[in-house]
Amino acid sequence: MGVEPSAGTLHALFVDPDGRVDSVLETLTAFPEPIEVQSEPSVSDAVETARAERVDLVVVLGAQEGEHEPAIDGIDAYQRVREALSETPVAVYDYNWDNDRLKAALERGIDTIKGIPEAPELVYRQLRSAAGMEVDPPTDAELLESLFEYYPHQLYLKDDVGRFEGASAATAEEFGLTRSQIAGLTDYDILDPETARQTYREEQALLASGEPDVERIEHYVDEQGRDRWVSITKAPRYDEAGEPIGIVGSSRDVTDEKRKEYMVREVHAATERLVRMESKAEIGRAAMRLTDDIPVVSRIQVVLEDSADGLEPLSIDGGDSLFGTYRGRFEQVIETGQPRYLTTEGGATEEFTDEQGISVAVLPIEGHGALGFAADADTFTEFGIDLANILASSLAAALDRADRERELARQNERLEEFASIVSHDLRNPLHVASASAELLAEETDSEHVERIDNALDRMGHLIEALLMLARRGRIVGEPEPVGLDAAARDAWCVVETPDAELVVGDAPTVVADRERLTELLENLFRNAIDHGRPDATVRVGIHDGGFYVADDGQGIEPDVREKVFEMGYSQAPDGTGYGLYIVSTIAQAHGWSVSVTDSEAGGARFEFDGVERGA
Repeated sequence: MGVEPSAGTLHALFVDPDGRVDSVLETLTAFPEPIEVQSEPSVSDAVETARAERVDLVVVLGAQEGEHEPAIDGIDAYQRVREALSETPVAVYDYNWDNDRLKAALERGIDTIKGIPEAPELVYRQLRSAAGMEVDPPTDAELLESLFEYYPHQLYLKDDVGRFEGASAATAEEFGLTRSQIAGLTDYDILDPETARQTYREEQALLASGEPDVERIEHYVDEQGRDRWVSITKAPRYDEAGEPIGIVGSSRDVTDEKRKEYMVREVHAATERLVRMESKAEIGRAAMRLTDDIPVVSRIQVVLEDSADGLEPLSIDGGDSLFGTYRGRFEQVIETGQPRYLTTEGGATEEFTDEQGISVAVLPIEGHGALGFAADADTFTEFGIDLANILASSLAAALDRADRERELARQNERLEEFASIVSHDLRNPLHVASASAELLAEETDSEHVERIDNALDRMGHLIEALLMLARRGRIVGEPEPVGLDAAARDAWCVVETPDAELVVGDAPTVVADRERLTELLENLFRNAIDHGRPDATVRVGIHDGGFYVADDGQGIEPDVREKVFEMGYSQAPDGTGYGLYIVSTIAQAHGWSVSVTDSEAGGARFEFDGVERGA
């Protein structure tokens, strides 16, 4: 017979056939609490030992099959020990975590122990509990008292008419009361009359419906006039007969979370405003004004890097300059591209942690300069630094866009200048030559005059094509959602002939420069009519990855399909060779690819891939 359990040293006997619990046994052996452990390789050996020696608890092994070890049925081993040692407590050591096995054991009333070598105190407590040797386990009343006293948020019990039957210390402190003082009061005693009436109605409806109210957010203004938000959860509670007897509720202040959500929304809204601005200085100053919307920072300083003028610190109010105080840090960040976080004690680091006491952060604006922040409080929190990084990324994107727009404007300006040169320096001599050819035709009937006239017409077409390329086939502007069907019909109005027909199928919205897309379609339509047939049927539709334009003309031979997009290439005697080149240029500027194949009607089909669909 085993010795009766006592509150002294715990004697635990493990059944371990293959050494799988050796590490736990070693840990428990070295554990300073009063415990003695031993092991036996089989249930029969363990039963024999327990009958001969003091054993407070037998622990059998339950395990899944391992690479070299068989599976062990812990519940079967438990039952065998229980049958042999009816007076000795038995538990199952769960070697491999398995929720199904755990539930199966608990349903049979079997104590289970999970061996955790790094937490011997936990295993020790589990062993003592399974052995029935736990000293003074807390009562339900003591547990409830501990919950009410130390739970950091509001927690309360009310009866079916709304009286507080129990409340946490946090609940009582919210109203300047103690837990004993709030007991027996109602919301009519501690809230304004309208709020109390509303709360009473809601709780009575909850009791009637039986449905809990989970994490409902409520807003109010506190006595200091500050906006506050709380998350409220309430549920009915019942007696043993299933009759409702009141509610259990909790309230958690979520003001900090709501303020963070607001600040994130403001930064994203600011990003949308920044990307619409044109001047880099304007963008930087707009970012610096965000201190009103981001309370976690008191000052923001943008320093732009200019290749001609060096560093340009921006200012909005002439106040203290972060750049003036921390110029060396700004220069270091711009040079290395790595952030610098400055502590209240004057130190600096590239890695942020809450414990360091960071009061100033200088972050790189990739390719443009640096962005400095000063904390509104003494130091930054992790959220404040995250918000600063979001703003730095948004600012970099806005400045990148401003650079692209400025470069685009310069390119277009050069193209306009080229167009003016073409218009003036080429057209004027051509007009003179054409007038002279007309006079010559009146004086002579020579076939050379006709050839001269044809050559001058050809030159005129070439000049017009060059002007179109310069003024209309230029780099695309800011893309936006454009209806493909609307763009197709606009382009058709320019090239329509009485006998030709446009058929627009299921045409989606695409992201494109509307004017350039219309120009692209116009060139394709003109190509179908001028180089195909005047009564052509042109179809516009979609395919996987983009859209297509197809006609029923003579098509394009496979061996020249790549050449047709080259500048100046044309198979027609009077063609300029620029129409499809412009199509290719506009497609590439959008990031699309264009290819030509046969249409179902035997004509040409131009396919555009990589096209982004609009919302």
